[in-house]
Amino acid sequence: MTTDPRHIKISDYDYPLPDGRIAMEPSTPRDAAKLLVWDRGAVQDLGVRQAPDVVATWGPYRLVVNEARVVPARIFMPRPSGEGHFELFYLDAEGLSVEQAMAETASLQAWCKVRPSKKWKDGVDLVHECGLTASRRAQRDGESLVEFRWSTGQTWAQILGEVGRIPLPPYLRRADTEADRDRYQSVFARHEGSVAAPTASLHWTAELMDRWREVCSDTQAVTLHVGAGTFQPVSADAVGDHPMHAEEVVIARSAIEALADGLPVLAMGTTAARTLESLYWWALEWQRSGSMPSYVDQWAPYSEFLVAGFSPQSAELPACGTSRHGEGEVPKDALAPEVCALLAWAAQKLKEEGQEVVSFRTALLIAPGYSYRMVHALITNFHQPQSTLLLLIAAGLGPAWRGIYEHALANGYRFLSYGDANLYRF
Repeated sequence: MTTDPRHIKISDYDYPLPDGRIAMEPSTPRDAAKLLVWDRGAVQDLGVRQAPDVVATWGPYRLVVNEARVVPARIFMPRPSGEGHFELFYLDAEGLSVEQAMAETASLQAWCKVRPSKKWKDGVDLVHECGLTASRRAQRDGESLVEFRWSTGQTWAQILGEVGRIPLPPYLRRADTEADRDRYQSVFARHEGSVAAPTASLHWTAELMDRWREVCSDTQAVTLHVGAGTFQPVSADAVGDHPMHAEEVVIARSAIEALADGLPVLAMGTTAARTLESLYWWALEWQRSGSMPSYVDQWAPYSEFLVAGFSPQSAELPACGTSRHGEGEVPKDALAPEVCALLAWAAQKLKEEGQEVVSFRTALLIAPGYSYRMVHALITNFHQPQSTLLLLIAAGLGPAWRGIYEHALANGYRFLSYGDANLYRF
């Protein structure tokens, strides 16, 4: 049963994190990181190489990964005076999908964080030595709408690759290096557009991914383009006063069809988990309203129609757990039949409309009081105090999150983006 989290005090999700426990560099090699396993109350200290073997003992599971690829989003434009630079942190293109923006070949308008913003005078264009120009068109809430123009015929993705720098998390407090271009990226990243990495994915080598595919009954890929809002601390006292930034989700119809068989889901990272849970609310709103949504609101799970007892309509579906794998037996942690039915309904509607891929934006907030519909297990890192990512894992773990983090602090685990990993089964 989902309850309303709006009155949660973010101070209740604080913990002491010494600077020395924040991983400033990634583990070398990738799979040398430690792994803390929490399996419904039982704790083990292992290494990430052992994660697939742990999951193999759970029975059939589906692995879902996020194929988002980080772009070099920090653009340094010389000041007209010739002294110093402005930093333009590319966030999101205006009026375009991520894919459309990355493919632009002459100009686009994009929202950026500008530093130092006050020193960029109105009407002054910035010009990079490669020919890229930037003009500020508007400002709102600490962000600037910048029009970029170039005449080289390159795509915007190529321009960023040439002039941009990797957007390391601000808490690392160091300049990015050439090595970060490789290490702040998963080995399976494909779809350019994120300005932050899905960091749980950074631990896996190509060989370990092969092992995951052997262990898991099925592997599916989704895309959530991670925004800079993932680093934004909750500054309000109550969670209800914190605005979530929207991020773009892209999911193939074939993945929705696969998920509809009800196989238990292991999400590789909070972004994969948020994508899957957003898919549920997107499909539910589509069925409820009769119109395909383009946006999932942060309060969708807590809205009044759910309190009133709305539930998905029925839809034809083979018994959960049998449609793809022929097991003849429903896995213990299978998706609920009504969730399977909803996903099957959405996949069928997309098929009827000839739509192979669906895209929407999500601002979904997952916090204690939330009941997971799609995800049964999660691989993730250790997250910042008082962050929405910590709230997301606490929604699955309950009060046990604090004991897990105390155990990690007492046993030498490294925290945050380049840190060690967790494997949770809720």
